[in-house]
Amino acid sequence: MITTFLSQSQQVALQQALINSKLLNNDAATSGNPPLLEQQAYSHIAVTLYRFNLHKIKWSFFLKTAITTANNVCQWLTSELARCQQSYKAQPDEAVIVEQSAFFSGVFSEELAYIDSLLGAEA
Repeated sequence: MITTFLSQSQQVALQQALINSKLLNNDAATSGNPPLLEQQAYSHIAVTLYRFNLHKIKWSFFLKTAITTANNVCQWLTSELARCQQSYKAQPDEAVIVEQSAFFSGVFSEELAYIDSLLGAEA
């Protein structure tokens, strides 16, 4: 049993994103309410963060992918991603990368913790 603050549909969206990225077997998914487009976008971005392991992430690629994913689905997240992209393009140094890592780790903390626990439980 994994303790989380995520709704059932958020968990399903994350599981689907993990299956699509081949980090989770299809038979490990649980059924539930179909996830909303916003939940699917968050899940895709969270799995992308997890796969890039935040420390090795290629910020320009990640930000472009995340903006495309969130566009027309979640306006505030798209705006924040665009702000981060502009900041990174203006000054792609270690301080900006640390700030952005902390920001995204905070925004996706529940999703990343759920992914960690889910993948840890599968192993």
